[in-house]
Amino acid sequence: MRKNTQQLKSFILYGEALEWLNGELLGDGCVRAKSSQTASFVYGSKFLEYIKYVSYTLRRFGIIRAGKIRRYYNKKYGNWLYMYTSCSYYELKFLQELWYPDGIKDVPVDLELTPLVCRQWYIGDGTLACSGHTYFIVLSTQAFSKSGVVSLAKQLTNIGIQATRQLSSNTIYISTHSVKDFLTYIGKCPVDCYKYKWEVS
Repeated sequence: MRKNTQQLKSFILYGEALEWLNGELLGDGCVRAKSSQTASFVYGSKFLEYIKYVSYTLRRFGIIRAGKIRRYYNKKYGNWLYMYTSCSYYELKFLQELWYPDGIKDVPVDLELTPLVCRQWYIGDGTLACSGHTYFIVLSTQAFSKSGVVSLAKQLTNIGIQATRQLSSNTIYISTHSVKDFLTYIGKCPVDCYKYKWEVS
């Protein structure tokens, strides 16, 4: 009985917690419905350091981990992955309905980009690429709808970041001229394992 009470308790979904979760959902994070009323947050990474950071951050928001961090071998990519799963919460069901309106993950129409949202998004699905001595950033948004990606690119442009949707791949390209501006906008990397995404020489 005590275990079920813990799994169904609430947390406050606004401000930093909402921004952080939205950023992770733009990337590799997902919310899975556990019932008609609750859902849990799930995240996988090849870096144990990052999964521990996810667990610590969510606990700070009032979201408790369900069981231990699991480790398994991903045959598709040939590497080990660490998996985090939270307990079930009513508020996460709200996020699940917001991000999966038809059962398919897509960008909520009223999603607002902030430095924190963009930082977590970049960590999860951003790539700092180099062609010769020229750096650029690609945000992997190919799984989202065209309208959702267009909206994200437009918001980045309004922030002052030169961003365009790539027609062939439905990804977002951040121009060389805006790489440093984008990295300055999102702030420092919170973990060592992803600091390479900030290393522009």
